[in-house]
Amino acid sequence: MNIVRVLIVDDSDDDAKLMIRQLQNGGHEPQWTRVETADAMKTALDRQQWDVILCDYKMPHFSAPAALKILQETKIDIPFIIVSGAIGEDTAVAAMKSGAHDFLMKDKLAKLVVTIEREIREAKIRQEKKTADEMLRKSEENFRHSLDNSPLGIRIVSADGKTLYANQEVLKIYGYDSMEEFSAIPHKKRYTPECYAEHVKREERRRHGEIIPYYQLSIIRKDDEIRYLEVFRKQVLWNGEKLFQALYSDITKRKMAEKNLLESEERYRIVVENAHEAIIITQGMNIVFANNAAAEQIGYPKEDLTSLAFTNFVHPDNRNIVTEYSTKRLKGENVPSIYSFRIITHDGEVKWVELNATVIEWNKKLATLNFLNDITERKLLEEERIDSYNRIKKTLQATVQSIALLVETKDPYTSGHQQRVAQLALAIAQEMGLTADQQDFIYTASIIHDLGKVSVPSELLSKPTKLTEVEFNLIKTHSPSGYNILKDIDFPWPVADAVLQHHERMNGSGYPQHLQEDAILLEARILAVADVVEAISSHRPYRPSLGISFALDEISKNRGILYDANVVDACLKLFQEKNFTFS
Repeated sequence: MNIVRVLIVDDSDDDAKLMIRQLQNGGHEPQWTRVETADAMKTALDRQQWDVILCDYKMPHFSAPAALKILQETKIDIPFIIVSGAIGEDTAVAAMKSGAHDFLMKDKLAKLVVTIEREIREAKIRQEKKTADEMLRKSEENFRHSLDNSPLGIRIVSADGKTLYANQEVLKIYGYDSMEEFSAIPHKKRYTPECYAEHVKREERRRHGEIIPYYQLSIIRKDDEIRYLEVFRKQVLWNGEKLFQALYSDITKRKMAEKNLLESEERYRIVVENAHEAIIITQGMNIVFANNAAAEQIGYPKEDLTSLAFTNFVHPDNRNIVTEYSTKRLKGENVPSIYSFRIITHDGEVKWVELNATVIEWNKKLATLNFLNDITERKLLEEERIDSYNRIKKTLQATVQSIALLVETKDPYTSGHQQRVAQLALAIAQEMGLTADQQDFIYTASIIHDLGKVSVPSELLSKPTKLTEVEFNLIKTHSPSGYNILKDIDFPWPVADAVLQHHERMNGSGYPQHLQEDAILLEARILAVADVVEAISSHRPYRPSLGISFALDEISKNRGILYDANVVDACLKLFQEKNFTFS
């Protein structure tokens, strides 16, 4: 059974039931209400939805025209069928013209079911069409709204170029106030001369059937400012007609940035090309750019350089390190950014160059920017300076050795003492990680630390018995005597001070100045430990050797008291762990 919601407007309950029975006989299940006044009808319309209204034409307190008017005021589309006992044809036609959907006579209800079914069907069709029309209207409204408020300029044009629509952004881009003003300006005045020439060519291509979906424009605004646009053009259906949609994007800022970039690149190229410093860019080891200075330095034409590998010019002995550094640098590994090597010029000349390299991007790939400086002259001067330094060092060493021999001539019983002290002091310095320069200082001071003994009477130096206090005080003068002999010699280090201090002790009990801790040169502290160990472990005129164990026990007991703790630790480690022995 098909449920049908029926509102019956009739003053006769019997007539209403007769119509309901007719619907039931037609296979429907009516849900119905009968009203007979305007207020009752309004209440029924407010209370629920109805599929059909069956209305008597004339009632004591109501009529079909009045009921139809009430329905129309609600703007609800419900089939309105007049069912009357007596109605003239003219009246029925007038009712139909006023909005009634059909009319039937009460004595001919056989057609009631068919009429209701037809009108409900047509009402449904009308409702669906209305819904579709509303959706279309909203869609068109949304579409137009989106076009009007788009950040892109949007223009709809005909095949002959006539503008049918342009949104506000187009007017804003061109600087015009209205569509009429914009459309009145011909292309020739809207475009720059070169752009208009391109426009003419583009139109000619289109006339031959070519599709041009993308192009750029340079336009002249209303205020004569020039702007650059990017245009995407495609065919669209507009109000059922095939037209063309053009999307405009203002790329003036981008164009100006590109122009500035090109100008900047040109300025940079001029600077680089004419730089006095050789500049080479490599990818892998291939040269992709070289300036004039590089060509001049290496001796090849600039055009030839960019067809060769960088290692072609590197001296064979240096190629491996140059290749290794370049490869690791591109991988992001830590390698020196500045280093020197030799190159071989086109005519076979060997030059020294200093390279300063950094990783850059070149044509969207990683590359190395290399600055090359010719340091051949500097290298030659360095080599001369090194040779000169080595000669001076040799002379100094020979002089120091001569002085050491002079002391041993004066005191033959301590022959070799200074050599052995120097050997141990140097080993301690190395164990403590001191610099090469500090090691040279310590060795030099150690080898002549007893120079002052030349001023001490020989009989005291070789006396086989214990010295008196007066005699020992005389022996003590060898430290300041050595200082006085050496103080005017221009050593690279304060050798005279180290010689003066080599009998000072950490607690101030030493001589001649009774210095304490850091007031004593580190080199003098090392010399003091080496001197004590060698003296105790060696034979003396007044006693035999006490042995190395006794000597190490002495410095261990007085570690941090008489002798520097770090120096003692290094000395003990040499003998106890590294098997140090005097040669």
